[in-house]
Amino acid sequence: MTTFMLHNRHYYHAILNVDADFIVARVYPLCGQHGQYEVTSCFRPSYQGSDVGIVKSLDDAIPAFIDYCKKNPVPWERENHALYWRHTVYVSLRVEQDRQGHWLAYRDDYPMLQDTLPAYFATRADAQRAADAHELDLFPNAKVIDDGYSWLPDPEIEERLIPAPC
Repeated sequence: MTTFMLHNRHYYHAILNVDADFIVARVYPLCGQHGQYEVTSCFRPSYQGSDVGIVKSLDDAIPAFIDYCKKNPVPWERENHALYWRHTVYVSLRVEQDRQGHWLAYRDDYPMLQDTLPAYFATRADAQRAADAHELDLFPNAKVIDDGYSWLPDPEIEERLIPAPC
């Protein structure tokens, strides 16, 4: 279960994904509309609007954002014939084709490994499926998938897993 928090940023409120430690949406007061707020997503594909919707109170912002994410999963976006991206509420996933025609997967610039070596995939779809399946590896409450694939460790994720000193 993902933890979201509303954080006041003076002119707007940010919806923070506490587990991933980054802003996933913004909540702006509507001018002349006392008590109404516009919720916008920070990670939608470039061809789609970022509007989540209008809510009547700040308490409604996070539930509206979660509902929007469930109804509108983030698709893979093509940058060129050999590079695809998918920005999620946790990470940025990327698959790209190397000069030999193999597809490689990355999560926030950390490569996917098969056992301890870079994972090579025959097709883009195979690389995307593996990246999607392992998107949340090492995050709190993530389901462990034991298929030989893993990401090169990301120190930022591991740092969040270490309890703060008392």
